[in-house]
Amino acid sequence: MLEIFSAKQCREIDRECIDYIGIPSIVLMENAAIGLFGELSDKGESFLILCGKGNNGGDALALARHLILHGKRVRVYIVSKDENYSEDFKINFSILEKLTEKSDILFIKSESDINENVICDIKAYDLLIDGIFGVGLNKDLRGIFKRIIECINLYAKFVVSIDTPSGLDCDLGIERGIAVRANITYTFEVVKQGFLNYKAIDCVGNMKILKIGIPEYIRKKNSNNSYILEKKEYNQMLSKRQVYGHKGDYGRAVVVAGRMGFTGAAFITTECTVRAGAGLTTLACSREVQKVLSSRLTEAMTLNWEDDSNFIELITRASSIAFGPGIGIGEGEKYLLEKIISNSKCPIVIDADGISLIGENKYLLNDLKGRAIITPHPGEMARFLGIAIEDVEADRVNIAKAVAKQYEIIVLLKGYNTVISNGKEVYINPTGNSKMASGGMGDALTGIINAFLSQGVSLNQAALLGAYIHGDIADKLSKQVYIVNARDIITELPKEINSIID
Repeated sequence: MLEIFSAKQCREIDRECIDYIGIPSIVLMENAAIGLFGELSDKGESFLILCGKGNNGGDALALARHLILHGKRVRVYIVSKDENYSEDFKINFSILEKLTEKSDILFIKSESDINENVICDIKAYDLLIDGIFGVGLNKDLRGIFKRIIECINLYAKFVVSIDTPSGLDCDLGIERGIAVRANITYTFEVVKQGFLNYKAIDCVGNMKILKIGIPEYIRKKNSNNSYILEKKEYNQMLSKRQVYGHKGDYGRAVVVAGRMGFTGAAFITTECTVRAGAGLTTLACSREVQKVLSSRLTEAMTLNWEDDSNFIELITRASSIAFGPGIGIGEGEKYLLEKIISNSKCPIVIDADGISLIGENKYLLNDLKGRAIITPHPGEMARFLGIAIEDVEADRVNIAKAVAKQYEIIVLLKGYNTVISNGKEVYINPTGNSKMASGGMGDALTGIINAFLSQGVSLNQAALLGAYIHGDIADKLSKQVYIVNARDIITELPKEINSIID
């Protein structure tokens, strides 16, 4: 489990580790350097290292020492207007001076120092190591810092940022005037919350966590309960099927979806409910949609919701219900949702038009506390809250958590780095990619979640599993194909779930 921290939290765990545990900061710096060396030593023969005057620069100097001692060609630039260096920086600088030629430790104190020689070095070295600024940056960059980062972004072959790309605000995930665009960022101990902002993606590049010796209980003490789970933790949420299991053991899943012109949404949601393991699946739909889909859905049953007595019985006996894909947002659909809520006690996953209905009629959420998952994309969440899409995308984590807490439901806010919250914890889904950007993908996710709910998986875990499996299928397929469609998800679901259990 990876934790997500703000810059303030990062500083606090460092402080407690140093002041309370008694681990000197220079030891943490050395641990960081050793970890970085292990990752980078086989990635090139020449390294250009750019250091700021603080402890991020100290990490970079310690890394330079290890690279030099192992025969790599290293040149260091110290980017600072003054010599007000941190104490740990000074220690590593003093050591480095004795290990390398003076010509390989250079200084950039003004824009005039960023000359053709500097640009030639940036172009020439195999790797450029960015150690200029750490997590504490909170103002826009100008002058030498802006100019050197412009050169890095223009000319470097391959850029590695230490802890965070210089110029990126670690809390907001925005560039402070300008930021390094790293190929890879090795960040220490925890994921920085700003890395989850869409605007940060191009700066962070690939991200990897390096442990530097912070005790786990100190991280836990300072946690705000925001996490990225690892594959083994998803594995623990699923169980193998018993030898003696039968269809009645795996739930009665109901899908209420579709209208003419949107029969595909009902089909995809139902098929994914079947393929993700629900014992018995029934699509409840209008008479017209039933005529279209009854012959296509070979493993699922269909029921006309206008057959009121049978529909009420179906809802009453359901283990889980999916509502909303392609259903419409009129008065009839609102009445249908009211009927479902009042006649059921099982978990309900609400998507698409269903989210629009509850957004306009929030009293419906009063009887859904503790048993509902909503799965909005940013546009649907914006309409639900009456705010701009840009406002949702700028604060996805806090918005999802606040809505979940207010209504006592699970919120799954879709998109890159999908956010899942129960109002107390926040989880960021690590799977999925832009090749999934096609119609029907949300319907597929709703069906997967519905299937897990029907099998007795908790609300929170059903949302987590659904998002992970949905995205992981796309990640695997995207290595081979240009676009991933909902039909691909349907085909691959049983194999994907089995691979996680195994």
